[in-house]
Amino acid sequence: MTRLKHITFTGIDERVDVAQLRSIQKEYPIAEFGILTSYHWYENGNRYLDPRLIRKFLGKDLNLSLHICGSAAHDAALGYYVDIHHLTYGTYGYIPRVQLNISERKDNPKVVSSTPYGHEIIIQQRDINNFELFSSTQEKWREYCGSLSILLDASGGRGINTPPSVLPLSCKVGYAGGFNPDNVSEKLSYLLANHTTGDFWIDMESGVRTDDWFDLDKVVDVLKKCRKCLDNE
Repeated sequence: MTRLKHITFTGIDERVDVAQLRSIQKEYPIAEFGILTSYHWYENGNRYLDPRLIRKFLGKDLNLSLHICGSAAHDAALGYYVDIHHLTYGTYGYIPRVQLNISERKDNPKVVSSTPYGHEIIIQQRDINNFELFSSTQEKWREYCGSLSILLDASGGRGINTPPSVLPLSCKVGYAGGFNPDNVSEKLSYLLANHTTGDFWIDMESGVRTDDWFDLDKVVDVLKKCRKCLDNE
């Protein structure tokens, strides 16, 4: 079984056609579509989906992840899910993977205090040399540490090409940083060839956008190239 568990495309927006997305998902089950959200989503550009539109993607047999940013992520780490809770356990569907984008905040908690049952919590890590929040949370959650993953993302959604620094951690590790259709084959092949790479996923945001809108043609291009890499593994 391949160590690559997800190919995540973050920032589905209001222009994305659900039927097309479902067709891509059926052809490429490994694909995952990330929804960006924050308290002030309306100030952050069109890649942050209006929370009122999220329900149209739920219950549609799509692999989804929720990427919580800013003070909403900080509150979620403290266990205060506020309006986030109904998005992940709503009437319309269930989002199993929740990413907390809080690595740059100065007032972060020392440990993620709680997790909804069944969730995989992802801690975004911008500085690969500082794992205090992840390590302390992993220690606290030792009995169900499989629910905790880490995303190495020095780019932070800006499309800055950073080489993947493989970390042999005892959890699933995500790699981001400038993945796009032009370089995904090279970067994925490097991860697959490295014997220290454990279970992992790759995540891209800016690299699959055109004029800052989610581009399904680029998504399919990436998936085709990833499939070829996996076939050659």
